[in-house]
Amino acid sequence: MGLVSKSTALAVLLLCASTTSFAVELEELTGTWRGSYNINIGGDREVVLILSQNGDTISGHFEDPSNGVFGIAVETISVENDEIRFAIPRIDGNYYGTIHADRAADGHPVRIDGDWSQVGEFMPITLYRDIAP
Repeated sequence: MGLVSKSTALAVLLLCASTTSFAVELEELTGTWRGSYNINIGGDREVVLILSQNGDTISGHFEDPSNGVFGIAVETISVENDEIRFAIPRIDGNYYGTIHADRAADGHPVRIDGDWSQVGEFMPITLYRDIAP
């Protein structure tokens, strides 16, 4: 009986540890985020996501300078716990990411690990927040 109880307690502890997430406040995400992708033509290409907050809402603009894409409005942004999603229907683009637990000196996140989807193609893109010196 004691062995079963210890095994059960260990299983519950491991399950809780593996599913722990944290909530991110919208203001923690504001700023400029940069990442890069590589499609094996011409090397790495930069993408930029600029997020701003107005009251209880967050808005953003997307840029892909190597493709001549600047200031495209992000139409949908959702944040739940440590997950972020944004959609840009105008270019058939979506990003699905996990906000990393690493924090800058200001306490805000510095990295989002995720996947960019556009026209049925997926590629990993990690976004890093610009931090003022």
